[in-house]
Amino acid sequence: MGNGVPLLNDYKQEFFWKRFPQTVLGGPKLRLGYDAPVYVYTNQVVIFLIPWIIGGLLSLFVELDFLKDYAGSAVFAAIMFIYVLLIQLISLGIRSKQSSVIKITNQNILAEDDEIDFESCCGVETLEFIIPGKKFKVNVFFHALFSAVMCGIGLWYLLPSTSNALYNNTAVTVILFIFGWITLCIAQYSLTVAPPPEPAVFRTTDPYEITPLMRPFYVFLFEVVFLVAMFYSDFYMVDWVLHILFPILPVFWILGCLPPVDALLSWTCEQILIFLLGGTAMANDLRLFCMFLVSITVFVIVFLIAFYTNNTMAIVLTAACTGYLLSLDLPNLASQLISKCRKRPTIEHKPVGFGWSTGWKECLVYFGMFLVVGAISGVCSNSISSSNTSIYNALGYAIMGLLVLAKLLTDAQLVFVGFGLCRNPLYPSSTQSMVPYQKRKKVLHGVGYIRRIILDAVGPLVMVAYLSLFMIPSTSSINTFSLSLATVRALRWCWQSTTHSLLEISIVHLINMAVGVTTGWWYDLGMGLQLLLIGLIRDRFYQLLDQLYFIFAVLITSYSEKKQRRSSTIPMIIVSLCIFPIILAVMFTCVALSAPLLPLFTLPVFILGFPRPLRSWPGPVGSSANICPDTVYYQQVTPQLVSSLRMSIASGSLGDVNSGCHYLLRFQDRMVWLQVLEKGYGYCTFSVKGLEMQETSCHTVEAGRVDEIFETAFDNERGGACYLNSYPFHTLTALDAVPVNTYSDARNVLTGIIDSRETLANVGKCFLQSLVWVMLHHNVQKSQKRQDTQNGTAVEKHDTSQTSLVHHVNTPDTVPDTWTSRKDSGKPESVKTRPQSRAKSVKSWNSSFGSLDSWADDNDSLALDTIGDKTKKVNLLGGLETHKKEPTRKEAELPGLLTNLNDDDNMDDLFKELDFGMPAIDKSIAQKQQHSFGLPALHSNSGIKLAGSIQFSSPYSSKLSLPLKWREIPIESNRIASLLKDFPQDWFKHVLTLLDLSTSNKSSSEVAADIANDSVLSDTYRQLVMACYAVVNVFGLTGTDAVSMGASHVYRTYTGDVPWSPSLDWLTEDSELLELVLKAYRFGFKLAYDQAVLGEIEGTDELVEYLQEYENDWYIGCEKDKEWSSGVLQGKNNLFSLMYDPVDGVYNGRVLSKQPVMAYVGRLNAEVIRGYWASLSQELFYYTNDDEERYSIQAHPVLLRNLTVQSADPPLGYPIYASPPISIPTL
Repeated sequence: MGNGVPLLNDYKQEFFWKRFPQTVLGGPKLRLGYDAPVYVYTNQVVIFLIPWIIGGLLSLFVELDFLKDYAGSAVFAAIMFIYVLLIQLISLGIRSKQSSVIKITNQNILAEDDEIDFESCCGVETLEFIIPGKKFKVNVFFHALFSAVMCGIGLWYLLPSTSNALYNNTAVTVILFIFGWITLCIAQYSLTVAPPPEPAVFRTTDPYEITPLMRPFYVFLFEVVFLVAMFYSDFYMVDWVLHILFPILPVFWILGCLPPVDALLSWTCEQILIFLLGGTAMANDLRLFCMFLVSITVFVIVFLIAFYTNNTMAIVLTAACTGYLLSLDLPNLASQLISKCRKRPTIEHKPVGFGWSTGWKECLVYFGMFLVVGAISGVCSNSISSSNTSIYNALGYAIMGLLVLAKLLTDAQLVFVGFGLCRNPLYPSSTQSMVPYQKRKKVLHGVGYIRRIILDAVGPLVMVAYLSLFMIPSTSSINTFSLSLATVRALRWCWQSTTHSLLEISIVHLINMAVGVTTGWWYDLGMGLQLLLIGLIRDRFYQLLDQLYFIFAVLITSYSEKKQRRSSTIPMIIVSLCIFPIILAVMFTCVALSAPLLPLFTLPVFILGFPRPLRSWPGPVGSSANICPDTVYYQQVTPQLVSSLRMSIASGSLGDVNSGCHYLLRFQDRMVWLQVLEKGYGYCTFSVKGLEMQETSCHTVEAGRVDEIFETAFDNERGGACYLNSYPFHTLTALDAVPVNTYSDARNVLTGIIDSRETLANVGKCFLQSLVWVMLHHNVQKSQKRQDTQNGTAVEKHDTSQTSLVHHVNTPDTVPDTWTSRKDSGKPESVKTRPQSRAKSVKSWNSSFGSLDSWADDNDSLALDTIGDKTKKVNLLGGLETHKKEPTRKEAELPGLLTNLNDDDNMDDLFKELDFGMPAIDKSIAQKQQHSFGLPALHSNSGIKLAGSIQFSSPYSSKLSLPLKWREIPIESNRIASLLKDFPQDWFKHVLTLLDLSTSNKSSSEVAADIANDSVLSDTYRQLVMACYAVVNVFGLTGTDAVSMGASHVYRTYTGDVPWSPSLDWLTEDSELLELVLKAYRFGFKLAYDQAVLGEIEGTDELVEYLQEYENDWYIGCEKDKEWSSGVLQGKNNLFSLMYDPVDGVYNGRVLSKQPVMAYVGRLNAEVIRGYWASLSQELFYYTNDDEERYSIQAHPVLLRNLTVQSADPPLGYPIYASPPISIPTL
C-alpha cells in the first residue's frame, strides 16, 4: 500500500511549486505556471527591493555621520509610511474605478482557470494582480503605520555599527547586513501588498486580516529586545543571540515553526496560566482570557500585599483562599447563576445528583471547604516562627505517603499495572459475566472512594498546611515579585492538580533533605520557585517520554508494518539514524516549547511544529460536525456516557485525568473520542466526538486492532487473571470498562423467514388485525383530544355531541315518532373551520331513509336551522331562505341535522354533508341498492360513498366515527365485495372492549358493548379497512396475490413504496390515512416475523400484548425516517427496521434494544495525537492535499492514524458528532 499511494499527486505538486516561492520571498508571485509578461515579475521585484534600496542609502548616510542613527530611523520610518500608504491608495483607487466600469474581454477558453490576460505594465489587471488590496480599508493606514515603525527600528537594528558593537567581526557584520535586510524586506512585503501562503496555519479563514502581521510581528519582537538591551545590560546576551537568529527567520517561516499571532497569544496565555499561575488549560479562548485576567488580578493583589505590608499571614491567607476558589469550575458556576437570574428554561436534561447544578448543598460544601482552607492557612502562617524540623519532616513524609497510597489505589482499579505491561489480578477476569464483574467492581469502587478522600480532602489540606508553614521563611532573600508569583502558584496548584502537586512537593522535600545545605542557588530559589521549577520539569519530562515513543514508533513501524513500507523507507531510516542528534535537538525544542513534533506527511521525517494550545483547534468546541443519520446514536448516548464516566474519573479507574489527555471508547459498532479540555478541583471538562459507523477499509483495520486490544484486556481468560499485555507498545492502553445505557445493535438475516409462504400469508392476516387496531386507537385518541380541548375552553356539550334527534322512517307510508336514534354528522369534532370550496360536480344522492316517498310531493318546505343564525331557515327543496323568530322549544329535526356547526362553515359543506342537490333517480333502483340496516347505499359504479349522513343505532358511535374525508372511497364496490368477508369482525369487537370509551353515565365496557352492536359503524370500518387492504395487497400486483409476489412486495410496502394502481392516489393524497396504513403494515410484518421466530400467537390476549408493546416500547419503521431519529433521541426501548442488501441480495432485520452495554475505555498517547493533527493541518492547509486516498490517511494499526485524522475538528477531520464542552462533577 505504501508504494502505491503518492504523497502528493501531480496536480498538487504543480500547485505546491507555484506557491513555495511566495512562501520563501514573503509574497512575490514569481512562478505562475503560465507565460506572463516580464513586467509582471519586474514590478514585484521592484516593490520588494525598494525598502532595501532606500534603507541602504540611509544606512550609508548614518555610517558616514551625515545623520544620527535615530534620525535616520525616523526618516526611513516616514518614507516607508508614505510608500505603503501610496501603494495601497493606488490599488484602492483602481479597484473603485474598475467597479464602476463594465469591461468586456475575450476570454481564452483554452487558458487555465487562474490564468490572467495582462494588457500593459500599469494596466488594471496587472495592478490588481500585484497589489490585491486590503480587506478592510482601515488596515491601509494601520499596516502603513506598523511598517513605518518596524522598518524605522529595523534600520537601526541592521546598521553595520550595531553589528560591529556586538561581534567586532567584519564578515559577521556583512552577512548580518545582507541577510538581515532580506529578512526585513520579506516581512515588510506582506504589509505593503499581501501575505504569502504560510505553512503555519491555525485558523481556516482570516476574518480579521491578522495574517499580514505574522512575519512583521516577529521582526518587531527582535527589535524590541534590541531596544531594551540598549538600556538594560542584563539583556545583552539575549540580544547577541537574537541578532544571529534574525537572518535565519525566513527558514523558520518556511518550515512553519513560528506560530501565527493568534495561536501565539493563546499559547502564551495558556503556558503562563498553567506554569506560573497554577491554573489549567481552558476549553476555549474566551474562558482562557477571562481566567487569565482573573488570575493576573489575584497575583497583583498578592504582590501589592507583599510589597506594601510584607505580612506573611495576609499573603498566605489571600493566596490560599483565592487559589481554592479559582480551582473550581467558575465558568460553569457563573453560567448557571446567570441562567437562574434570567430564569432561562433548561433545555438539556442533566443527570440528577450532587454537583450537576449549583444548589444549596453545593454552596454549603464549597463555603465549608473555603472556611477550612482559610483557617488552616491562617493558623499555619501565623505559626511559622514556632515550626521546627520535626514538623517539617512529619508533613513531608505524610505528603509522600499520601502520594504513594493514591498511586497504589489508582493502579488497583486499572486493568493493567506496571506501566501497562502486566494485567491487574484484582480486576475482574471477564466483563461477559455481569454478576461476578459487578461484585469485583463494587470492591474496586470502595478503593476508589478511599482515593477520592485522599485527593479531594486530606491531600490538599495537608499540602496547604505544609506550604503555609515553610514556603515563606522568615529570612527570605527572594524578591517580592518572585515570592508572590511562587506563592500564588503553589497554593492554587495543590487544588487544581492534586496528584501532580503531591509529586512535586515530595520531590522538593526529598531534594532538600538530600542536599541539607542552607546556601547555594537551589536554596536561594525558595520553596515556591523550587516547586515551580520541578513542576515545569515534570510536565516536560512526561512530554519527552511521549515524543520519544512517537519517534521510535514511526521509525520502526514504517518498516515493520508491511503496508507502511515505501521505496524510500530504508533510506529515510538510515538518514534519520545518521542525523539522530539533530532529531533529538528538534524533539527537545518541541518539548521545551510544548509544541507538537510534526512528522512530515506522517513519514519518519520530523520537524518542529509551531506551538499551539493543548486543545489544538481554534474554533468553538463542538461547533461543527459531519452530520449524518448515525449522528443520533451519539446524541442519545452522550448523556448516558457522561453519567457513567463521572464515577470512573472521580474514583481514578481512568488513571490521572488531566487537560490534554485523549481517550477512546469502543462499544457495539461505535467509537467515541474524548478530549479533556479542563481539569480542576471537583470537575472535569471534555468534548465528545463520535466517529463514523459506516466503516471504510482503513477504519475497519484500525477498529479491528482496537477490538483485539480490548478483548485481550477485558475478556481474555487464556492466562487467568494475571498475564502480560499483548500490545504493550501500542498507542492505545486499555484502562477500564463502564456500563452505558444505550442501544445494542442486532442484525439478522431473514432468509428462510421473509420468503416463506406461511410467513407471507400471515403478513396479510396480521396486517388486517393491525389495521383495525391502529384505526380504532387513532380515532378514539382524536376523540379524547377533542373532548379535552372542549373541556379546556369551557364549552358545554352533551356527551353525545355532534348528533341530533331524528325520526326513523321505516316505510314510505308510516313515520313512527315513538322511536329515536342518534346520527353522526360526519364532521370531525376537532375541526372548527373547513376550507372554502367551489361547487363541485353533482353526486348521486341515495337517501338515508327507507324511501323517498315520504318526502315526495310535499308542499311544506323542509326547514333547517342555518349555520350560526337561528332566525334563518333553509328550504332544502326550493333552496330558499326565510326568516322566522327563534323557537322557544326544541323543534323536531330532520335526519342528518347538524346542530352545532360554526358560523364560518359554508353551505357547500352542508350540501356535501347531506349529498344535497342530486338529480332525481329511479326509486325502484334505489330500493334495490338500499342496505338492509338502513345505511345509505354504499356502493355505486363510481365508488363507495360513505360521506352522506349516517344513522348510527348507538348514541356513542360518534366517538369512533370516521372522518368525512375517509368515507369517500373511489373504488367500485364489486372490486372489494369478495374481500369484505375477511374483515376480522370478532377482533374488531374485542378491540372495542380495550378502548377507554367511558362517559359520565356509563362505564367503558358498557359503552363498548353498545357500540359493538352498531352494525352501521362496523360496516363503515369494514369498507375502509378492506379498501386500504385492497390498495396495498390486491390492486397493482402483477402476480395472483401478495404471497406469489414474494418478499419484494413486503419490503417495498414496508418502506412505503406501495404498488401503483389507479386507487393509490386516493390513499397517498391523505397523508394521515397513509401514515396509519403504513404503521399497520409494519406492525403486521413485525407480528408475522415474531410468530415465525417465537411461535404462533395463542389467543387474542397475547395478540393484544404484542400490539400494546409495539405501541408503547417500539418504533417499527425505516432507518431513514425522521421518526426513527426521534425515537432514538427519545430513548425508545426498541426499534426495528427491515433492510435489503442489494449486493448480497438478502433481507435483514435490524433491532435496536436499549440496555446496559459495556463500553471499553483506553488512553491514547497525547503527543501522537498532537503530532498527527499538526501534520494534518499543514498538509491540508498549505499543501492542499485533500486526496481521499493519500498516504497520510491510510490505516496504521499501531498508531491509529486514520482514527486520529477522523477525530480532528472539521474541515480537517470528519467526526459525525461533536459535543460542546461538557463539565462533569467529580466530588
